[in-house]
Amino acid sequence: MKNKKGLAALGVAGLFFLLAGTGWDFAQYVSLTGRVHHVDKPGLTLDKKIEAAVQEFRKENREGLFLTGYVFPARDSIHMDDRRGTDAPYGVRVREGEIRIRRTLRDKSGDGYSVHTEADGNGPAGLFLLYRISGRRCRIVDSSIFDPDRSYTFEDTPLYWLGEADAEESFALLKDAFGQSGSEIRNNLVFVISRHDCPRVTPFLKEVALGEHVTKVRKNAIFWLGNLRTPESYRSLKEISGKVTGTELRKQVVFAYSLSDQEEAIQEMIRIARGDKDREVRKSAIFWLGHKASDEAAKVLKGVVEGSDEDDDIKKSAVFAISQLPKERSIPLLISIAKTNQSAALRKSAIFWLGQTGDEEALQFFEEILLKKR
Repeated sequence: MKNKKGLAALGVAGLFFLLAGTGWDFAQYVSLTGRVHHVDKPGLTLDKKIEAAVQEFRKENREGLFLTGYVFPARDSIHMDDRRGTDAPYGVRVREGEIRIRRTLRDKSGDGYSVHTEADGNGPAGLFLLYRISGRRCRIVDSSIFDPDRSYTFEDTPLYWLGEADAEESFALLKDAFGQSGSEIRNNLVFVISRHDCPRVTPFLKEVALGEHVTKVRKNAIFWLGNLRTPESYRSLKEISGKVTGTELRKQVVFAYSLSDQEEAIQEMIRIARGDKDREVRKSAIFWLGHKASDEAAKVLKGVVEGSDEDDDIKKSAVFAISQLPKERSIPLLISIAKTNQSAALRKSAIFWLGQTGDEEALQFFEEILLKKR
């Protein structure tokens, strides 16, 4: 990630904080303007910095909302791509208890950007946390990842800048917040925690997936486990699949495996597709195998179609999955099914999906069978 602001930018109005000393091999400036308070004193832990932020806020407010912001070592780089091609800063506001990051331009106001991660080596990610103080209670009510390579301005809700945070202490802070929050903020925190370059992330996500949480939060934890793409995460997914009983959660495990092309994930999908006791979970595995461009995936799907002990519903799922394979694999298999399978329903299904391809080989097959009928 390249620094887009030269050293001369230090002279303009606003705050520019040099991020270094965390082991990262680059320097990066975060541009923050508006109602920004600097509380990142050297030697303070993250908890102490937050305490300082609370004390500063309470000097002028008995209760209310305020933001904190810091950067932490992330598993993947975080990027905000601007679709408008402008360097105008993002406005960070709070509306209805939620963090809103938007750009306001002369012509119109809107998000105008997308946030995504790139597995291009770990780097810094920014995190805004929204706190609510009510009486003696101070708690996190929202969170938002941000790209440290962008500029931000704060006009209504004050920001207390905490500087850098170690991945471990950031994880600990967010895990505590997760335990004290409702399901909506928990769902958001699962994503934020999953981005941390920290060995405690995988056990945490597994614990959430197996815990007494609402299904949406558990499914989100399973999804982000799949995104980790590590041997430990695949072992965790297998353990979850063996322990949970609900079809919806086990189908989510299959989807999490499908996010990877690594052998461990594909082999587990194949195992489920071949013989899982839950037919809906099997159908899910069969469906996602159709999106894998591998000879083994094609072989497994062909075996399901030809299996003597399979019902037609499962076999039709496999025919559809075959149609999703790359054409060099799908067309010959579909033609073979259409020509030789003993089931008229499966032959009809194969012919239908061949008709959707528009492929020259498929057209030749149709010409052949049509001429034979004359």
